[in-house]
Amino acid sequence: MTNDLSTLDPIATVADGRARLDDIDDRLLALLAERRDVSRQVQQLRIDAGGSRVEHSRENAIIRRWVDILGDGGAELALSVLSLCRGRR
Repeated sequence: MTNDLSTLDPIATVADGRARLDDIDDRLLALLAERRDVSRQVQQLRIDAGGSRVEHSRENAIIRRWVDILGDGGAELALSVLSLCRGRR
């Protein structure tokens, strides 16, 4: 993943930029909902196999990956996503 703004198509107006952001948000929300559903299925499989619902070493690896790609803010974002996907029991 690159942070090079020169690879983005130019945005002509604020309204165009906002429309693009809304589209990105829609895709992110759909992916997060899908991730939540897959995560809950994996949790149930782990429980059915006699394991725990949450595997902390796996979560730590996910957090490290997000930090590697997004920087320091990646940890906070990863923790939020993991919390959302973990659900409440």
